[in-house]
Amino acid sequence: MKRQAWGSVVLGLGILGSGAGVAQPSSAALPEVPITCEIFIAGGGLGGVAAAYDALQLGRQVCMTEITDWIGGQVSAQGVSALDERPLQRENDIFPRGYSEFRQRVRAEYGGDPNPGKCWVSVLCFSPQVGHQVIREMLDPYLQTGQLQLFTETVVKDLELQGNQIRSVQAIRNIPKHAGVEPEQRGDLSSYLLDFYSLEPTEDWDKEILRFVPPMGRRSQTLPWMVIDATETGELLPLARVPYRLGTDGENRWEPSSKPYEDPYCTQGFTYTFVMERLPLPQLPVRPEFYDDPLHGSYYSYEQARFNFPLIFTYRRIWGQVPGFGEEAIRVGDQSMQNWTWGNDWRITGPEKNFILTHEQLQASGQLEPGGWLGGLRPESLLRGEQHAQGFFYWLVAGTTDFLLQQEDPDFQKDYYLRYGYMQGADSPMGSASGLSKYPYIRESRRIIGRPSEAYPEGFTIYESDITTRESDLNRGRPFIFYDSVGVGQYPIDFHDCLLPDFSLPPSNNKDSQAPSYPYQIPLRALIPQRVDNLLAGNKNIATSRIASGSYRVHPVEWAIGTAAGHTAHFALERDLIPAEIIQEPLLDLQLLPALQAQIQSLGNPIQFPGTTITATEWADPR
Repeated sequence: MKRQAWGSVVLGLGILGSGAGVAQPSSAALPEVPITCEIFIAGGGLGGVAAAYDALQLGRQVCMTEITDWIGGQVSAQGVSALDERPLQRENDIFPRGYSEFRQRVRAEYGGDPNPGKCWVSVLCFSPQVGHQVIREMLDPYLQTGQLQLFTETVVKDLELQGNQIRSVQAIRNIPKHAGVEPEQRGDLSSYLLDFYSLEPTEDWDKEILRFVPPMGRRSQTLPWMVIDATETGELLPLARVPYRLGTDGENRWEPSSKPYEDPYCTQGFTYTFVMERLPLPQLPVRPEFYDDPLHGSYYSYEQARFNFPLIFTYRRIWGQVPGFGEEAIRVGDQSMQNWTWGNDWRITGPEKNFILTHEQLQASGQLEPGGWLGGLRPESLLRGEQHAQGFFYWLVAGTTDFLLQQEDPDFQKDYYLRYGYMQGADSPMGSASGLSKYPYIRESRRIIGRPSEAYPEGFTIYESDITTRESDLNRGRPFIFYDSVGVGQYPIDFHDCLLPDFSLPPSNNKDSQAPSYPYQIPLRALIPQRVDNLLAGNKNIATSRIASGSYRVHPVEWAIGTAAGHTAHFALERDLIPAEIIQEPLLDLQLLPALQAQIQSLGNPIQFPGTTITATEWADPR
């Protein structure tokens, strides 16, 4: 049966070798420094780390860039150090081997404590500082030998495209000029994002212009090197001129929960996380000057009457002494990371407020011109998100209003909780001067459109109906089984959806799309973009529909995506073939795909759940 794609938001359809895809000369005063590697990875989050970790074990020379000074993404720089997992994977350890090792090492840092935070959102909550430390320790042997070259506080500025391949990557390494812009002292990302993408030195930053290129000694007629986009928002996709989607998709048979509207401005809310600590004595917090702005102070809410401060504090507690949910389970010194939908999520969107800029906005702002790339984000939205998070702390401990509950009960009054402090500085769990995460937690990215085939004439996509249990004519009692699986995952479809400035839901909103998922697979076709042959998606930018992306975004799935990307890059280099040849339809070489799948499994990475068959359903319990 053919699976028709719908008329979705398809972006980035420029011509290869033009616009931002052409390398431009850097400042004459700053000559480019050539860096060689077999695999270049943009983005040091969980996907990038996983791709590097397995590729390094396979013997590859790897370069990796990361915009912050911490690697690890969700578990460190983004501060979401409460692992989102499902019991089927966790209780049977059906995780990528590197992810299982990370979990074991974190617990070892706490003397073997299975859950240092005594949180109840997860079975493993810990400090982001520890998450970063453990990731660095896992990669340190390869850093010591030079097999891995890691460039933190470094951003991709441009790509050089030749034919259907990326031939080089230009990046900017930012070096602080004075102590005031060291990581533990500087302001938040909104204050220096644009400076980071400037080729010229600024008041605060010296620059080193890097040019990443394939190894000189590699003799290849087909594939000189591989590039993996593991950035949090799919930064390389507009630069590489590959087709991608952004925002909500239109309704079709394979997406029963979609609305009939496309909206490129509506992506899931992003979150600046922070940590608060139980104090021995009350402490009156300073009321932020922006707190009374209607886009901040009138938004905060417990959301549901059954929630209260102790429940929220223990929800993502990252250091705790007594398990439990109430005030009696909280002790002096306990620390809690905050990541709350009607709290520090920044969800306001629209043509003038969206966070990830659309293709048309990138064109209008000149970011797709040679040398014009500035990260593809709206700094004003970052600033709003930063302020919103700090305002949420004030609301939690000293606020009296409740945006949602007071609509039902105008007399509702919040209690004060003044024995809680806001943690900030170099020694705080976030390691930042402001106390906010070094980078916001990103739930939704630009998403590639896979290559067309007879079954997917408009490009491969993982659809909602491939992974959900919804009743429809497609319901099979199990997920869709992909012949080209290179990893597994499971998590409910979970949306922190966008809002209009009046806090209403836009027409394209998928409010009713929250649903459990089956245990599902990660197909190789979801990692391979159109048009560029040596580029792979390695994060939440894979070829999913917007609804399916709400499940594929969590910690273990992102790690599995990165693992698959690292293995595919090695496999392609080893055989001097482009990744698309592995799954080219009709399958011309029936040995390639099984060989790649065997390689992935040889390092302890599952590509299917035990008992997976087309006819059986016992293995596919969505609970």
